[in-house]
Amino acid sequence: MSKKYNSKKVAAFAALVVLPALGIFFFAQLKWVHRELPYYFIEESLDGKDSIPQTVSDIVLYNQHGQKITLDDFDSCIVLVNIFFATCPEVCPQMNKQLQSVAEKFGNNPDVRFLSVSIDPERDSIPVLATYAETFDADLFKRTFATGSKREIYDWAINDLHLATEQTPDDNFIHDDKVVILDKNRHIRGILPTRGETNTERMEHIKRISDDINNLLYEYRKQNMDQ
Repeated sequence: MSKKYNSKKVAAFAALVVLPALGIFFFAQLKWVHRELPYYFIEESLDGKDSIPQTVSDIVLYNQHGQKITLDDFDSCIVLVNIFFATCPEVCPQMNKQLQSVAEKFGNNPDVRFLSVSIDPERDSIPVLATYAETFDADLFKRTFATGSKREIYDWAINDLHLATEQTPDDNFIHDDKVVILDKNRHIRGILPTRGETNTERMEHIKRISDDINNLLYEYRKQNMDQ
């Protein structure tokens, strides 16, 4: 009876701990395979003869050190943009933690940067942003937390980034767990989810975002070789 009981305990342990751990390990070993990223939100030229991808408009923001910045400060970089607010209890902390994991993967690559924009400037002051950034060990060059005019950020997030499909009922804040991938010409090349219910889902999202960054980096390397 004791041996049978112990065998069941071992099997249960394997099912609950070992097998998921092995699954995560093998998932992490999956290799990146290049695929060409699409352009999002194609527009017609004024003469109607050509189709051109939408270019995300510039915006004036202030980073966690109180410095005025625009998208020109991210010139010649692939930029991953997300929106958040510091008092958000669940969606934003999980999203920013996921993005920090991606940022750390590209820590040595100056061509990849991250911009997290708060849509609550009234409460997310510069000191609040600085404290929030510290909780993610955010490097200023690699990962910028910023805010600005609430009206301008809302307009930018909705009409340029095509985010903000949901709003919180109490504060009327934009709520979206997605990250937007901008290429070096400020064209949208990806809008990807960040959060997941399980560790496997979260790792899948991190891998997908990382893979798309690598796809863009490959695209630029290829362009340089063909010149």
